[in-house]
Amino acid sequence: MAEEAEKPERSEKPKDAESTTEAKPEATGRSRLPILLSAVVLVGGAAAGAWYLGMLPGTAGRARHAEATAAVPEPQKADEHGASGEPGGPGPLLALESFIANLADESDTRYLKATFQVEFLGTAVPPGVDARLPQIRDLLLTLLTSKTFADIRTPEGKQQLREEIIARINGVLDGDIVKTVYFTEFIVQ
Repeated sequence: MAEEAEKPERSEKPKDAESTTEAKPEATGRSRLPILLSAVVLVGGAAAGAWYLGMLPGTAGRARHAEATAAVPEPQKADEHGASGEPGGPGPLLALESFIANLADESDTRYLKATFQVEFLGTAVPPGVDARLPQIRDLLLTLLTSKTFADIRTPEGKQQLREEIIARINGVLDGDIVKTVYFTEFIVQ
């Protein structure tokens, strides 16, 4: 009889094994739920963002953009050098190529990379400027290499440099025709 009591127990163990295999599909189904919910939230967020930015057809975003740009006035047409022809307005601009120069610091080796644009008085860039560009670049390179980091690191030092550049260009062009100089890049390393 002891053997008969053991037999039902052995038959029950496989039933337990079957019940654990039946529970596994439920566990994998539950582990997919967070992934599916995350995907739904992601798609919903992307759709909401597209609607807000007006990327979906028939959305009001395009109408808002049209209203906003209607209030902005059209820019006045300029000539090839940027002159608008307005009295007292911005003058014609001439963009010079970047300058890379060693600064005159004795203790450290420092480099300056500067790019700037020259604004002229009048409605057009003076006709003799293009012929004088090599001479202008030479004078400006000589000026930049004479400066130390302490000379140009402050706003006052940059303003002094700007005034010296204007004076050198006006000296080459024989007249006070440069209105100002705009630094568009100024890097010291």
